[in-house]
Amino acid sequence: MSKEYKASELAEIVHGTVVGNPDAVVTAVNSLKLAQANEVSFLNNAKYLKAQRESHAGVVLVPADWKYDPPEGQTNILCEDPDKSFSKLCGLFAPPPLDYPPGVHPTAFVDPSVKLAEGVYVGPNAVVMEGAEIGKNTKICACSYVGQFVKIGENTMLHPGVRVMHRCIIGNRVIIHGGAVIGADGFGYNATFRGLVKVPQNGIVRIDDDVEVGACSTIDRARFGVTWIKKGVKIDNLVFVAHNVIVGESSVLIGQSGVAGSAELGRGVVLQARAGVNGHITMGDGSKVLGCSAAQKSTPPGGTVFGVPGETQEAYLERFALPIRMRKVLARLDKLEAKLAELEGKTPGGNE
Repeated sequence: MSKEYKASELAEIVHGTVVGNPDAVVTAVNSLKLAQANEVSFLNNAKYLKAQRESHAGVVLVPADWKYDPPEGQTNILCEDPDKSFSKLCGLFAPPPLDYPPGVHPTAFVDPSVKLAEGVYVGPNAVVMEGAEIGKNTKICACSYVGQFVKIGENTMLHPGVRVMHRCIIGNRVIIHGGAVIGADGFGYNATFRGLVKVPQNGIVRIDDDVEVGACSTIDRARFGVTWIKKGVKIDNLVFVAHNVIVGESSVLIGQSGVAGSAELGRGVVLQARAGVNGHITMGDGSKVLGCSAAQKSTPPGGTVFGVPGETQEAYLERFALPIRMRKVLARLDKLEAKLAELEGKTPGGNE
């Protein structure tokens, strides 16, 4: 069923102020570029002013200090943080949640030894192996696999096609998206005269509460002990976490980033897209590795890693600015040489 709200009602929800028609009706959210007269969008600063002027959006959230009148036919809502306010409205217009009624689908396989708590859903062609324990209201969607002696907490969601391998531990309110593999063997081999010999990977993966793991991401089991994803971590799609890595609370690992074996990330670490972290190093609390950069050495709390090989922000900026500074120095030198030549030509006894 469609939802309708007046601009004045949306303003009340986001604690904003209406500039324009308070009775403008909104039924959906969209981007500035694609929005229509019945949709609400947002912008954060004046560099998007042209996009706002060209937008057909009926209502646009703008910053509280916005000094521009809305285009004809458009209503603005002034609010402290348009981005966060828009996220709130996205939830408001979201379709109803999908229904996963408790029970085991007839095509699923659940070993008789499995412990299923109240409200658990096991979807079509899903497999839950010997000794697994599944907490209340957890959803195991179609074609997912839960290995032997896995423990999964309450209100956790395994989207279609997830693989959680033997003995791994998943906490409460965890979301794992399709294609993710939790607990595959870590990449470990010893070189011998007969070739590469596989090193046993005897540990597990532990994922704490409120973690989200993106589609097709992989978190390898530990060689020994645990690969540990701590509370509140958010992992994007196509991310790789190697064996024995520890990822601190509330850290963010963005698409195609990777963490090599036995690295330890502190609390609130951010790996931007395609960033890499070397094995056996430590990333301090709140540190960052910028997109396509590689952290090869341990980084202190709050540090930022730029480039390949990775270096501090100060070192990167100094090296980046050096050619520009050299060009300026050379230009000044050329001027000084020209001035000196001019002065020498005017000196008695000179060439002129």
